[in-house]
Amino acid sequence: MTSPNRPPIREVHLHAVALGSAFWRDKLAFRDALRADARLAGQYADLKRRLAQCHGGDRAGYARAKSAFIASVLAMAAGKPHGKPAAR
Repeated sequence: MTSPNRPPIREVHLHAVALGSAFWRDKLAFRDALRADARLAGQYADLKRRLAQCHGGDRAGYARAKSAFIASVLAMAAGKPHGKPAAR
């Protein structure tokens, strides 16, 4: 969404999801995992900073690059043994 009176700069990024859907549950599980583990949250913050520098305005590339970390956190939250995020 951009403002009509300013240059086209994204001002918000909004996700609308169906309540109770798998996507919704994953978002909450990921959020809860980061809230419960400060070290994990720090790893994610560091990863996002590095990826923002590498991918600049390529939002799709940025999202793809962090997907393995997110998948590993979700696997860990689900109790799967292979879900430990790689140190970055």
